Amino acid sequence: MAESSTLKVMHLRVVIPFAFLVGASVAIACGSDSSDNGFGSSGGTSGTSGASSGASGSGGFGTSGSSGEGGTSGSSGDGAACNAPVDMFIMFDRSGSMGNDCKLGDTTASKWCRSINAVSGYFKSTGSTDQAAALQFFPLDTQTDALCTTGDKYNVAALPAADYTTLPSASFDALLNSTSPSTGGTGAGTPTEAAIRGLTRFTAANRRTGRVTIGILITDGDPNGCNEKLTDLSDLLDAHFKATTIRTYVIGMQGATFGNLEKIALGGNSPTHPDAVGTITDACGNGAGPCRHWNVGDGDPAVFTAALAAIQQSADGCKPGGGTVNPPK
Repeated sequence: MAESSTLKVMHLRVVIPFAFLVGASVAIACGSDSSDNGFGSSGGTSGTSGASSGASGSGGFGTSGSSGEGGTSGSSGDGAACNAPVDMFIMFDRSGSMGNDCKLGDTTASKWCRSINAVSGYFKSTGSTDQAAALQFFPLDTQTDALCTTGDKYNVAALPAADYTTLPSASFDALLNSTSPSTGGTGAGTPTEAAIRGLTRFTAANRRTGRVTIGILITDGDPNGCNEKLTDLSDLLDAHFKATTIRTYVIGMQGATFGNLEKIALGGNSPTHPDAVGTITDACGNGAGPCRHWNVGDGDPAVFTAALAAIQQSADGCKPGGGTVNPPK
């Protein structure tokens, strides 16, 4: 995998509070609107387009508040309290460039070790109450070229066996401890196409009434294997958004070319955000914003957790520009 750039990310000791993650409404259309405004009215797009975007007038994180703010919620407009929690399907890169394996609680200096500790900590945070998650990794040890164009095997979660696990939960810890970065063989490379196809199939098939469904792609490198054409990968996500209104967020780490991740993220239709978001000082990975992808550097748990928290806030179905709340089946 090509190590394209080394990014400077401040190692922060302060984690953004999670109180804002629990939204506030039972109304099916709560805070979602077609403008995809995220946090407010900053306006603008990423400017690095490689594919058509289904989100017009994307506003991003704007002036309505930082990712560390929030409060309890909003209303559905008829006086009813708003509650539209987020269901997230995380597709987690385990390619060899993620570095040395470790167990939760270890301090091994690798992107893998830092990131699994961050994800575990987030899943167990009391601030994640009422949110839900499902988790899969790529590449699978059983990766073959045949999976590239179908997303088979990636369209199911490694955990849980069905739907999502309600947070907070420690149930992912055993899986995170037993999973390790790829050491080569058929599971080598970064088959981003297969991962995206699996992610879009899972999220489309697992939409729960009254909740917001999102996908999150976490990677430390450029596509390596399967179709590597950035515009094609972006178009897959854009077609998914146009068919379902489900957003896909892209989180990048050292080793990734952030301009390339931005092209993929454009198709995911997540809202734009500035380079500085709350306690994150280089959220765009290249020192410039606005952008759609999220930079977490070497996986520093404070930065990683803050990015997950900000993503949750932008997806909150009770906020203006938040994600689309799933209608009754």
